[in-house]
Parts: sequence; C-alpha cells; structure tokens
Amino acid sequence: GGTDTTANLLCFVVYYLGHYPEVKQRLRQELDEVLGNDLTKPINYNNIEKLYYCDAVIKEVYRHSPITFFIGRINVEKDEVGGFNWPEGTSFHILYSEIMMSKDYWTNPEKFDPYRFYKIDENHNNNNYLLEKQHIKNSFTIFGGGIRICPGRKLAMIELKSLLALIYRKYDIELADINSPLKYESGLFTTCKELIVKIKSRKF
Repeated sequence: GGTDTTANLLCFVVYYLGHYPEVKQRLRQELDEVLGNDLTKPINYNNIEKLYYCDAVIKEVYRHSPITFFIGRINVEKDEVGGFNWPEGTSFHILYSEIMMSKDYWTNPEKFDPYRFYKIDENHNNNNYLLEKQHIKNSFTIFGGGIRICPGRKLAMIELKSLLALIYRKYDIELADINSPLKYESGLFTTCKELIVKIKSRKF
C-alpha cells in the first residue's frame, strides 16, 4: 500500500499545481531557498525537514482529494452517537471526506490554500486559520489515527517531498489541457487513471 498510495497522491499534487501556478511558484521558491541551485547536490533528510510549504501543499491536496473517503471503526463498548444508542461491536464508517470540507472545522473549506497547514503548530501561525489550529488533530486524518495510524506515515511524506523536490527543481510541468477534468476511479481508494502533462527543462 505504501508505494501505490504515495505514487497516486503524487498525481493529484501535480494536477493541483497545474491549476494553481502561484502555489507552484511558491513551492519552487522554497525548493531554491532550501536546496540551492546545484541540481547535482543530493537531497538529505535535513533538507526534507525544512520543506514546510511542500509539506503543506501535500496536505492541502489530500484534503481536497483524499485517497480514501472513509475510515472504519468498531466501538468496544456501548455508546450514544448521533442521538442513537449503539451496542458494543457496532461497525462505523466515518466519512472523513466530508469532515475535511466542513465549515465547522475549516476556514473557507472550498478554497485551495496550503497556508492553512503552513507551520500550523507554531504560535505565530496566521490567525486567518484559527479553526484549523483548534480542530486539525481530529479533522485531518491523512494517515488514520489512534493505535492503527499508518506506521509508514513519515516515510510516505519523505518520499513525496523528495519526489516533488527532484521533479520541480529540474522541470516545468503543465497540464496538457487545463480544462480537462482529472480522470479518476473511486473504490476503496480513489485512483488517478490518466493525467496528461507537458514537461520541459526548467529555466533558471
């Protein structure tokens, strides 16, 4: 699962960067600041840890296009949920795709803005996103949560940020047809079926 979902999410990131050139430009700016202009220089873990905006871009893309729409849970004791009493052992499907677009937890949820995730744990975080700061722990679950949280979550983010750095430092990527909707298939996972892009060497 670690390779398929990571590669799949990368396609969605490329798609959104194609639609938001200002976000792509800010991403490149960070890559240049952190990694420099020497394209032959290897990327190390310390570099990856400093790519805060890149991290925010990945998370905002996932919020808009989650790879999975729901997560399953079973209660270990009887409880009341939504005004109903549920016996022990009831299976619940939590629709996280709706939670991640809810106005109760997100400021202007329909807006694509990576800054809602940018250094969100720091005190000087932009006050425009106070909802995110208050609720993000339970309203954003890119890797699940609790004792069953994805054990490979850190590796997945390292892979994604490394791939984006390696690609966007060297190449300019544009969508072949900006008006063409993303072709995807939804099942247990949401899978990108086709993404046609134009790639050319980046000019410095």
